[in-house]
Amino acid sequence: MVAPTPETPSPLDQPPNSAPIDGALAPLDDPDAALAAGPTSRRNFLAGGIAAAAALVGGDALAFGSGGDPVYRIHPAIGIARVGNADPDTYFIGPEIPGQPPLGSAPGTAVPSYKVDGKVKPQAARFRIFEYRWIGGKLTLIREVTLGTPGVIDITWTAHLANKKASFHKFYGMAGEKGPPGPLRNASVADRRSLEIDFGPRSISGSSEGPVKFRPGTSDDPSQESCPLGADGEPVIKYLGQLRTDVEGRLIVLGGKGHARYNTATPPDLPSYANNDGWFDDISDGPVTAVVTIEDGNGGVRNVPVDAAGGAWVLVGPPDFAPNVTSAVTLYDILYDMAVRELPVPHDNALYDPGGPLARLRQLASDYQPSGAVEFPDFLPDFTTEIRPIFARGGGYRWVIKSAGDKHGPLFDPTLGDPSPQYAKTRKGFFGAMRAPNGAEVPKGKGSMPLLLGDDPYNNQAPDYEQRLAVTPTQFGLLRNWANGQFVPGPVAVPPSGITPHGLDRAQLEAASGGAFFPGIEVGWQIRNASLFIEPFRLDLQATSGYWGEDAPIGPGHFSRQMALPWHADFTDCAAEGNRGWWPSIRPDDVFPDAEATTRVPWARATHRFGSGKTEVQHEDMVDNWYKFGFVVRQPDKTQIETERAPHIP
Repeated sequence: MVAPTPETPSPLDQPPNSAPIDGALAPLDDPDAALAAGPTSRRNFLAGGIAAAAALVGGDALAFGSGGDPVYRIHPAIGIARVGNADPDTYFIGPEIPGQPPLGSAPGTAVPSYKVDGKVKPQAARFRIFEYRWIGGKLTLIREVTLGTPGVIDITWTAHLANKKASFHKFYGMAGEKGPPGPLRNASVADRRSLEIDFGPRSISGSSEGPVKFRPGTSDDPSQESCPLGADGEPVIKYLGQLRTDVEGRLIVLGGKGHARYNTATPPDLPSYANNDGWFDDISDGPVTAVVTIEDGNGGVRNVPVDAAGGAWVLVGPPDFAPNVTSAVTLYDILYDMAVRELPVPHDNALYDPGGPLARLRQLASDYQPSGAVEFPDFLPDFTTEIRPIFARGGGYRWVIKSAGDKHGPLFDPTLGDPSPQYAKTRKGFFGAMRAPNGAEVPKGKGSMPLLLGDDPYNNQAPDYEQRLAVTPTQFGLLRNWANGQFVPGPVAVPPSGITPHGLDRAQLEAASGGAFFPGIEVGWQIRNASLFIEPFRLDLQATSGYWGEDAPIGPGHFSRQMALPWHADFTDCAAEGNRGWWPSIRPDDVFPDAEATTRVPWARATHRFGSGKTEVQHEDMVDNWYKFGFVVRQPDKTQIETERAPHIP
């Protein structure tokens, strides 16, 4: 294939001089590899922290009943599952290590391939329990806790998935965030609960257990379940997902099958990208909690639930059809920026101390200036981990949208990491091309990057950073310092190869889109409401909704309810508009169909014509054919091409 790369190959496609960390080499073709890496002290934090904790509290203090009560927390704090219509037994586990796509870890199946017999494998979210202890006034990470941990008798997980789209307000852009919400979906239905798909919570424990399914009539109290009924009197959606455990007792959550159904005798029209009355789908979300049963040290047992800041949440979204391409702004970027600018950074959590994985976040929060010309006056961004990945992501878009084309070669110029004054003009030129987020002071000129649509793209009265996607204020501030030569240069570093608590949080969120929220892919704009978080990256399971005029607590189905109904309609319409894309890192726009191709073709294309009779995909066509489209997958030569597309569509 004639690869769409600049004449001078990028460092991502060639083996540069890499800095080994923990004895590994970076996956240098991965645009986000550097983002997860950093100084060796940070990579060694987990092992060093555990050893230090053991030394501080004594050799036997890690036994239950000594050294203070254990504090249990679930990681990832927010997990991402994705629908798939293949047999649930073929599931694969989503990303667990920052900077890396799903790795096909056991007990899931290997990826690629992402399909079985032409159907899409479901992506599962795996949750783990980690033990923390109070040591020297600091909440300190000790270890992961599994059924194999001495003193652990059992781990009981509870998750609650629900879909409340059909009973919620219609999605009208920013309505509900900055002003009153739009009208209700299915407004003529008086019994709003009858529109909700909620089969109740499910619990599971033990080794390699399950499946425990979210199906009607199978909860502990079926009288509390709800589900819309079809014209035949049967539930329209009969399955929202299932729970399993791995051999160590960790929780595995699978979502639905990607179905869209209706409650009338014949299919209603699908005129809207987001609001279609009479339609339902099996997207969902909800809380995840756990109770650890341990020996109490006196011959008895004790049930210890996760603490108030230890619960998790699972979001179920559509498939990621380009798992090796990372969004220009990820959900991790959004929540990291929230932590820097809006949330109190825990002062008594060792994860934020020097050497910890979140030490840089604390430094940024301390240095942040909410007003003025410079966001972070004294902070020195690390080029390798905090600047280069922003540009590398832009380069990755060349595989999924033709407007990126071959124009991003300069993003990989090695001089970008050189703070010498001779390269200042180049740096300032790059910075000037970036769209400024809300509140940022910028020099003359109007940046247009990233070339993506935003949260309110059709409102000509909205500011540019709402009509078009902008990087976060934290990212913009880091880029400003870099442009001014205020940064630390460095080699291409290596991400950690093992599992860490915050690494789990980060890996899941980095693989999800942080905008545009119109309405979004995995989650809508309410995820950026700081009042819903108990600490950085972790939702407060007892929080009160910040949706306009609503004071009810959040609960299962809260974050999926404002998403498109059915999701297929928005997946159709989120194709690029002109040279601006929506979410091509998850729903590709233009792809190379094979290794020999030199021209990109539309991802959502028919072999001849769709069932609608049109050559361009319509909402009904996506409902029928979503699983037939291909996955864009990295090849051994570092190119990314479309794979596993059905031989004929439809």
